[in-house]
Amino acid sequence: MTREPTVLAVDFGAWTPDDWSAAATVATAVLTLFTVAIAVAAALYARQQVTLARQLREDQAQPFVVVDFADNPVWNKAIDFVVENMGQTLAKNVKIKVDPPFQTTMDDSGHALGSSPLLTQAIPSLPPGKRIIALFDVSHDRHAAGLPMKYTATVEFEDAHGKPQEPLTYILDLSIRYSLLSITEYRTHDAAKALREISKTLKETRSDLKGEFYRRRQVESADGSIVPE
Repeated sequence: MTREPTVLAVDFGAWTPDDWSAAATVATAVLTLFTVAIAVAAALYARQQVTLARQLREDQAQPFVVVDFADNPVWNKAIDFVVENMGQTLAKNVKIKVDPPFQTTMDDSGHALGSSPLLTQAIPSLPPGKRIIALFDVSHDRHAAGLPMKYTATVEFEDAHGKPQEPLTYILDLSIRYSLLSITEYRTHDAAKALREISKTLKETRSDLKGEFYRRRQVESADGSIVPE
């Protein structure tokens, strides 16, 4: 037995004014709900954008303290340890912890970086763009001494209002410096060294000339020759 499909039909011609009024009320209610839903979604989206924009402004306005190794601008074989605030606002109470503690070939010189106030005490304030540079070591001496090549540095600091910021962790790896090709750039240190060597050579040459002149005078004096004054 085949069941005939049921067809729902609406006879709008039979609707009374009350039916039409009720339908209009329902349609208005549905449209109002749809409009409210769109307005709520738009409000939530706008709020999210405002929150993201505010967070972005706050992030951009925060201090951002970076620590790293860098080439010495005077002597290309020397390595500097650099602390810099790359953010846009003041960093306060900056503390740097290094694991393992720094060891260098210059520790015996009386200026051990690992025990310096830079690492044992907090930096009271670090303005935007401020850099603190300390000579760390000499690359070839360090390599020959077999000292550690990798350190983990953790930086803790506060913003200008004294609010603690999320600690930043950096992996400082010196080993990559010994596996890279580079072009030798002669700098101020090399020029000064060359000038000292030239000065030394000139002094030695002058001394040799004086010695030769004195020897000739002695020979000429012994031969009875006229010795020029």
